[in-house]
Parts: sequence; structure tokens; C-alpha cells
Amino acid sequence: MVTWDDDASAGAWIARRLGEFGPTVDGTVPRGYTAYAGVAHPGWDDDGSLVAQSVALAAALAPFTGEQPVHLALWTGHGFLYDHGTDPRATSGVAPFVSWSPDEPPPSPQERERALDEAWAAITATLVERPAAPMLLLPHREYHLWTGTLADAAGFRAHDQPPNLWWPEDRSWFVGTEIDAAATYVGGSDAVVEALCADPALRATRVAPSDRMLFDD
Repeated sequence: MVTWDDDASAGAWIARRLGEFGPTVDGTVPRGYTAYAGVAHPGWDDDGSLVAQSVALAAALAPFTGEQPVHLALWTGHGFLYDHGTDPRATSGVAPFVSWSPDEPPPSPQERERALDEAWAAITATLVERPAAPMLLLPHREYHLWTGTLADAAGFRAHDQPPNLWWPEDRSWFVGTEIDAAATYVGGSDAVVEALCADPALRATRVAPSDRMLFDD
């Protein structure tokens, strides 16, 4: 479980270096880096996960990071989040439903209610409470922040959700995943991008800040 930051000051520098909000790389990853790379997300046929890909990305970034803190941000709209201090059944983006075989008699109202209660109990155990702290506000996107290490790229493994933004304390690289994109993008030095492109687990390619991001058809 992550420990949320008390404020969003760690990300205050990002907005002024972003391009116009939209489909290009610099709308998600700040301008000013020497080089950029795109890492296409695994497809259904790849039998991979986004978190597993982020773990591989974190491993490739480790030599350029050392022991410094890493800042991470999660978009507030993910369905597994629920509002601070509320009943998750009312403020999360998920809900159970009851189904039954058409070859069987429908359940009674009491049986349906019991099944829903059991489903909610299983679901709420996996949901995550949003922090009460102020969010990082970027154009058309809002994020909750926490500070940790590269290992926190797997902080929400149960939901197969990597952080949407992450960067080290010295800002020497930056990883961004726009919520609708089919790839993750990284800004950094030439050495960082060369290392990513040389890693067969990532299948990364060089991109420019003005390039259009990859989206599912």
C-alpha cells in the first residue's frame, strides 16, 4: 500500500514544461529532455501486463536513478479509487451484478441481496481510498502523488495499473502514460533512451516530443 504525499508540490514544475494538451508526446511528458522513447503496451496476444512492463522499465532506469527518491502520480479517475472518508460502494467506479444461468430458476430477492453483499465485500477489500491531500492539477488531468522508489511502479499490481507519471528527485528522466494512450513515453538523456531501446523486454523506439502518441484503433 502506498503512502500518499501531503501535498502536490513535487509535481509543481511539470505544467510549465508541457506542450498543449492533446495527442502528442509533449502533452504528457515535459519538454526539455535530450531524447524521448515510446514503449508500446503489451497487447492481448502478448499475455503481458502493464505493471510487468513498468517493472521492466524501472529495471532499465535503475542505473540512471541510484538510491534517490522517485515521485509517482496516479490519475484520480481510475475506477478502483474511492473518495476519502466515504463508502466505497457509493463513490468508486465499480459495482457488482448478479447473473444466473437461463436454464436455472432465477434467485429470490433475498438470494440476490446476499450475493451482492458477498460481491461487495470481495470488491471493497481491493479498492483504494483517495487521499485528502490536494491533487496535482495538470491540463485536463488530476493526479494523486506519493514518493517512494522505483519498486513503487508496481504499487497497484492488483489492478494492473502502473503510475501514470513518475520521475526521480533530480528529474533526469520522466515516464508518462496518458490514460487513453496505448504506449508509455519516456524523456531523458541520450544514454537513458539508448538503454531503453536496447532492452528487448521493452521494444522501445525513439520518438520526438511533437510525435503523435500511439492509441488503440
